[in-house]
Amino acid sequence: RKSKPVPLHTFFEFVEWLGSADAAPKKEQGRAAASVQGVFRNFINMRIYRYYRDLVSFRHRGDPGILLRCINPSEASLVADKASGAVVRFRLGGSSFPPVVYYKVFLRGSVTDLGSFAPRDYTTGKPTQHYLLQRHNTESLSEARAAEVREVTREVDTSLWYKRFENNGWRPIASKHLHGRDDVTYATSQQRRPDFHHQSELRRRNAEARRAQKRNAWMRRMYKGGAGGG
Repeated sequence: RKSKPVPLHTFFEFVEWLGSADAAPKKEQGRAAASVQGVFRNFINMRIYRYYRDLVSFRHRGDPGILLRCINPSEASLVADKASGAVVRFRLGGSSFPPVVYYKVFLRGSVTDLGSFAPRDYTTGKPTQHYLLQRHNTESLSEARAAEVREVTREVDTSLWYKRFENNGWRPIASKHLHGRDDVTYATSQQRRPDFHHQSELRRRNAEARRAQKRNAWMRRMYKGGAGGG
């Protein structure tokens, strides 16, 4: 007597059906099909692995400018200068398979980070009224002119002074497949705040506050250790 066909919707149902009594006549056929599926799945995984392996190892044998021209043309011009020593590195990330390929541009040459010690943002390019007044200031300054300089100086926004913005985090190659903000890109391009201030008095106070904080933390650890041992 022929067994009734069983509708199978998932791979797990197929595995359970292979172990049932209705599938006894077709166990050999099922094992053969599972073996073929396993071999094909391994073949697909190997192809995916070789693709990512060749992509990640591109920096060892290729020109980063050619690859960036395909990924991000705006950054390709930054590495066009051979003297900069630009290197494109890759990494794999993401919570699913196949993983997402991230890239980042590194420079082997010496780079001066002007934003880490500059008293203002020099990347804006547009001179402000405060800058023009200070640039064309002279010792023989009238009282009205001096009052104008003081008024403009008070309006200068110094919140972004001595702030360093990396803006060079790990960026995904296929960003169109991502939904919303990418966590890796956001985490690797966060602002790094150097603990430095242009006023020496404030730097001294910050140093004293850090020493006091370390001393208090050390005293708390000593107290906890003594209380636990006693």
